Amino acid sequence: MKKSWNALGACLLAVSLAAAAAPASAGDDCDVPIERWQTREAVTRMARQKGWDLKRVKIDDGCYEIRGEDAQGRTFKAKLDPETLEIVKIKYRDHDRHDRERRRDRDRDHRDSRNSRDAAPGAMPSAAPAAATGKPSAAVSVSGARIE
Repeated sequence: MKKSWNALGACLLAVSLAAAAAPASAGDDCDVPIERWQTREAVTRMARQKGWDLKRVKIDDGCYEIRGEDAQGRTFKAKLDPETLEIVKIKYRDHDRHDRERRRDRDRDHRDSRNSRDAAPGAMPSAAPAAATGKPSAAVSVSGARIE
């Protein structure tokens, strides 16, 4: 009985090692011989027919990867089968560059206000609050020059 368990264990080990050694294939990779690929110009033509404005065309994982805006103005990234130009995968972005810039500015303002709030007690306040109250700001010495 012990021999049969050892043989079964060896078989299971061999099967698991073979499965681990097999290359993992992603569902969005393309496996088309280069001689059957359509040209980049064909990709651009197809995009124009769909009303897309392309910003970038490159090759990734054996597929054409394109970035641009669709007819509704949404930013997208798509992988195309290089032989049929069918969409293998497409991902839309909810925000545009303006939203990213606005978020970055908001984060910077938040960080600046947090840093000024965390300043050491007795640290010199900025000139803006003093000017807001109508009082002159304190004189400051920079590199030996007195600035008032």
